[in-house]
This record gives sequence, structure tokens and C-alpha cells, in this order.
Amino acid sequence: MKSSFQRSLLASILALSSMSIEAAGFRSLHIADPGHPDIKVGVWYPSDQSVPNEANTEFELPMAVDASLSDTNGSLILISHGFGGWYAGHADTAAALADQGFIVAAPSHTGNTWSDMSSSVDQWALDRPRHVSLLIDHLLEDPLTADAIDADKIAVYGFSAGGHTALGLIGALPDFSLGKQHCALRPEEFVCAEGMLDAMLSADMSELPDKAWGFDPRIKAAAIAAPGFGFAYSRQSLAGVATAVQLWSGESDMRVPTESNAQNIADNLPRAAQTRWIDNANHFAFMTVACREAFKLDDPVEYEMVCGDAEGFDRYEFHDQMHRHMGEFFRASLGIAE
Repeated sequence: MKSSFQRSLLASILALSSMSIEAAGFRSLHIADPGHPDIKVGVWYPSDQSVPNEANTEFELPMAVDASLSDTNGSLILISHGFGGWYAGHADTAAALADQGFIVAAPSHTGNTWSDMSSSVDQWALDRPRHVSLLIDHLLEDPLTADAIDADKIAVYGFSAGGHTALGLIGALPDFSLGKQHCALRPEEFVCAEGMLDAMLSADMSELPDKAWGFDPRIKAAAIAAPGFGFAYSRQSLAGVATAVQLWSGESDMRVPTESNAQNIADNLPRAAQTRWIDNANHFAFMTVACREAFKLDDPVEYEMVCGDAEGFDRYEFHDQMHRHMGEFFRASLGIAE
């Protein structure tokens, strides 16, 4: 019987191979963040090298490391990971999108990663969208990518806290009054129970000017999965969102429930969102890279929370479908021909 990691690795290889004989290119880099530590970044992109026989990256997937960039569709997708994640937490999604012709880049959000949780809530909430904008700046000038990216074809994918990040980047503003009301009624919800909203209120974030939340007009589309703080948005606070939005949520997500988060956002966006509510999917169903055998052996309880799935739900099959639909959404929203 294959371990969860082996299944993930095999699924990723098959997903890449089924669409192309080439591997996704990959390289890691650090970009400067003046006054702060450098930001570690992963970049995935189309290449003309064949798929390696073995995993050769720190996220344990086979990539064409430091390969030259082959034909792209001209677009850039930024990925923002969840609370306590890292740049490669969605590496399978990044590689699958690269195999469809996209350049994909993901930062480790300094101060809010699994290895560095030094930032306060108010700090990482504002740092995250700034990291993404710095990364866009860098890639539009980087010798590898500058000539391959159309500055009018940039999009973002955000998961969980990264969903909150993506919303800020497309012009959404949190409604703290609404958020406070929700936490009073649903104190068990993760964001409320962890005191995140209280921390934002204590830091007087409700008094911040609109521009502080990171709106970047270069981003033309957003795919958002299991959005954290999704209950803290109203029709008025989402009125500035003009981009196309695709929303994903697991119907079995107890951490960020669909009804109060993704559904609330969908109900209040000025432009109808494409919504995909996934039966039997939990909060972490949008991740596969974490589900390694070493994780299972090291912390079986945490592993079951992150990687355990309801009977009949195949996480890897779901990712194949998600990657296809996400690619279709980005191509349609960015005006990319099939």
C-alpha cells in the first residue's frame, strides 16, 4: 500500500505527464524587502526538459530545477499560502498551472510561516499583500521572466489566510463591525477562537486608511479557497472589487465554514463570482504537499487533521479537477486563448 506521500508524488507526476512530456521548471530565490528579512520565493514555469525520475526539490516533487523557460501563455499567477504555511505548500497546484503555460510564483510570508511565526496578527495581515506586490515588481524585471509576462495578465490564488490576502490585493476592505458581531455569535470559529479579530481590533486596524490593505490594480483575477476572515466582509466593503473571482470551499470545513465565509463573500461581491463548493472536503483538502510519510510519523494527530479525508473523498483526484477548472478560470478571466 502506498503512503500518502507516495500517492501525492505519483499523482503529481501523472498529472504533469498526462498533459505534457515536459516537467515544470522551478527555481527558488530570495527577494529584498527593505527593513525586513528577505522573502523566500518559489517560481514554477513551463520548460522543455523531461520529468526527472526522482524528486529533486525540498517539497519532494520532481521539477526541472533551474531550467530555461519555454513557451508561456504570457500570464503570471501569484500564490499566497495559509496561516503558518510556506512558499511550497501548494507546489502541486503551482506545477500543474505551470504545465498549462502559466508562470507561477509563491512567497513564504515572512513572520507567518511554519518555521517563523514571529509577526503579530496586525503585522502579517498587512505584510502579506505587500509581499505579493514586491514579488510582482521583481518578476517584471527579472531576466528569466520579464519578457515572458504580460503586465495586464496577472492573477492571484489565495488559500485560507492567503484568501484574505488575495481579497486585499483586489480591493476588498474588512468590515470590523460585522466581524465583531460574527465572533460574538460564533466564538468557536477558528479566527474568533484564536483571537485574531480581537488582535486586529486592539491594534486599531479598523482605523487604517483603505490603501493600507494592499490593493494592487495589476491583479486582474483571483481564485480564493477557504478564505479566512470571510465573515468580515459586507456589500459595502467589497464594493471596490472589480476583478473576476472564483471561490472554492469545502462543505466539511469546520475551520472556515462555507456559509459564513466563502458564501458570505459570494453573496456580497458586486460582480457574480464563480463558486465551487466541494462535497466532503475539509479545510486542508486544498493541500497535498504536506501529506508526507515523515509528517505522519512525527505527528499522527496533526497529520490526521491536515491530511485525513472523509470516506469516498479522493484528495488527489480533486486536485486534478481543481487544477483544470482553475486554469480555465484564469485563461477566461485574463483573455488567454485556449
